[in-house]
Amino acid sequence: MTDETKLRAFGRLITRLEGREDLTREEVREAYRQIFRDEQPALHQGAFIAALRTKGETKDEMVGVAESFTEEWSRYFPHTVRAPEPHLGLCGMGMDTLKTVNVTSGAAVIAAACGVYVHKVSSPALTGVSGSSDIFVRWGVDGDVPGEAQVKSTERCRLGFTSIVGRAFMSSGIARVLGQIRMGTSIHLGGPVAMHSGERHKVMGVPDPALVGLTCEVMRGMGYRTGLVPCGEADGHPGRFMDELSISGPTHVGELLADGTIARYTLRPGDVGLREATYEEVATRATVDDNARLVARALAGKHEGPVLDILLLNAAACLKVMGKSQTLAEGVEKARRVVAEGGAIAQLRALIETQSADPRAGLGRLASLLSS
Repeated sequence: MTDETKLRAFGRLITRLEGREDLTREEVREAYRQIFRDEQPALHQGAFIAALRTKGETKDEMVGVAESFTEEWSRYFPHTVRAPEPHLGLCGMGMDTLKTVNVTSGAAVIAAACGVYVHKVSSPALTGVSGSSDIFVRWGVDGDVPGEAQVKSTERCRLGFTSIVGRAFMSSGIARVLGQIRMGTSIHLGGPVAMHSGERHKVMGVPDPALVGLTCEVMRGMGYRTGLVPCGEADGHPGRFMDELSISGPTHVGELLADGTIARYTLRPGDVGLREATYEEVATRATVDDNARLVARALAGKHEGPVLDILLLNAAACLKVMGKSQTLAEGVEKARRVVAEGGAIAQLRALIETQSADPRAGLGRLASLLSS
C-alpha cells in the first residue's frame, strides 16, 4: 500500500503540471518509474500521464520518460547486441495521420542486406491497420523466442526482431500501462527513443514536424551518437503527416551528427533521384495480410514502383546514419541494387532461419505470401 507521504509528493507533481510548470528530468524519470512499477494508485497514474501530455513535454522531461522506459525495458529484456559493428535501432513513433504500408519493416530488411546490423523493436498497430510486429509475424518470423535468441539473430545474420507484445513483456509495467490506454502519450513519444538493445544509433520517424527537433535533442540527451528523425508530408493532404521519409511530398528531417550538432533540412523525392508518387500509391492496404504480402513482394523484386521506392529511401536513411553511404541518393542506389540482386529477400529468409523456433514453418508462410 502506498504511504501518504509518497501519495502527496506524487500529487504535487500533478498539480505543478496542471499549472503548466515544467518538471526536471529526474522528477519525470522517477514518476514514470513509479507508474511502471504500479507504486501509485491508478487515478494518480492516469492523471500524471494526461497532465504531462497536455502541458507539452520539454526536452528534459522527454529524456526522463525515455530513461525510465529504458530502465523498465531492461528488467524484462536485459540483452545487448554485441555485433562486429555498431548496430542500428529503427522505428516509427506511430500516431501519424498518413498511414502507409509498413515502411520501417521493409527498410530494416533492406538495410541489413546492405551490411547494417539492425535490431528492430516492433509493436502492433496503434492507430493503423498493421504495425511492424504484425508484419514480421505474418512473414514467418518468431517473436516469442527468448530475448537472447533475438539479439543473437542480429549478431549472426545482421537482423533481429523483438516484439513489445512478446511473452517476455506481458508482465512488464510497460505492457500494463500501454494495454490500458487508447491515446497518444509521452510514453509513445519517449518509448521509441529508449535504448532497447544497447544501440547508440537510431532512425526514428515522428508524426508531426514540431517533434523533429525535440526528438533529435532527446536522442542527444540520451547519449546517441548519430540519428535521423524524419516526418513526411504528402502533396494534396495538408496538415497530415507520416512518420517516415516520404516520396509523396517534402520530408522534414533532423539529423544528429557524430560531432553532436543537429542538422535540419527538407527533402523532396527528386533530390535523391526518385519519382514523386501520390500518397494513395503508398497508403496502407486494407488488411495486415495485404500489407505483409505487398512489402514482401517488393523485397523480392516482384513489385516495383512507389512502394519499393519508399522502402529504398527509408533504407537509405539507415545507410547514411551508419556510414554505409555518404548521401541519401547514394544509399537509394545501393539499396536498389541489393533488392534487384535478391539480397533483400535472402536477408528476410536468413532472419526466419536464424531467429524462428520452427524455420521451416516460417519459410513456408513467407513462400505462401510471395506466391499469392
